[in-house]
Amino acid sequence: MKSLEDLLIELLQQHECVVDPAFGGFIAKQKSAFVDFESGLIHPPFREIGFNIQLQSNDGLLVNQFAAEYQLDYTASLDTVAQRVTTWNEVLRQGKQLSIPKIGNFKKDLEGNIQFEQDRSFNLLMSAYGLELVGFIPTKPLVIEGEKEVKNNRQLWKYAAAAAIAIPIAFYSIWIPVKTPALESGMFSYQDFNPFKTQNENTYTETQIDLPRIEHVSIETTYRDAYELHVNPKVAPDEPTITLIEPHVMYCIAGCFSSEENANRLVQKLEGLGFNCSILHEGSLYKVSLGHGFSEESVDSILNKAKSLNIQTWILK
Repeated sequence: MKSLEDLLIELLQQHECVVDPAFGGFIAKQKSAFVDFESGLIHPPFREIGFNIQLQSNDGLLVNQFAAEYQLDYTASLDTVAQRVTTWNEVLRQGKQLSIPKIGNFKKDLEGNIQFEQDRSFNLLMSAYGLELVGFIPTKPLVIEGEKEVKNNRQLWKYAAAAAIAIPIAFYSIWIPVKTPALESGMFSYQDFNPFKTQNENTYTETQIDLPRIEHVSIETTYRDAYELHVNPKVAPDEPTITLIEPHVMYCIAGCFSSEENANRLVQKLEGLGFNCSILHEGSLYKVSLGHGFSEESVDSILNKAKSLNIQTWILK
């Protein structure tokens, strides 16, 4: 059968106040979990027990529970509980410590007042059953030999975070002006922040080419043995086509005239023979060309055709 102490524990788990007649009242109150930094322990939620010697009015909880356990009537149960309390008070009167397992310790101070200290090794809160104390290592400041205390871990993290921000900013403040054209162009792109990007070192310079002023000029590009550029002024249908002499081009010349009219007559005659003629205007002379090329091999066919027709030609480079 259960002892008076066991019955008292069960009632404190279920009720907020339990009175032991002629001894005092026990008050139970639920407390939240807390952290004890000094001991390095995390305490689970628990049922805090307080003792008040002024509460001696019988509430019937403990006496009725004892009567039911031992099958006694109320009066017999009350007498038995009182006898047990007498034993407790005698221990305290002798100046000894009274211990009730799982509840706490009682002891009188110098003034004769009963002081109570709860037994924290047992948790009366049923909802926290099975939860134990959790230990941890308290964070303490680091100490360097012969020096004062340095920053703790939280301060070190602040420095690390500041460095993580400052280092990239310092790097790109040098990288972008030196390694990218961002400042010159005034435009930024995501690729400018990639230090592994290969920069295009090709440079482009603007070159101005002065060409002779020719009215109504059309540019015609043809592809033969090499790229050839013909600048043909738009003239009336009956007027001859005049081609400017270009450098690095070899012309097959069939005649040279001071009169443009004579040069046109020769052109009409040679075109009738299948030549693609043009007139080269150089100074005051008009030279009739049977064709042109960029190398001797490219004009051999023109020369051979002219030779077969007994046309005297010479090369203008």
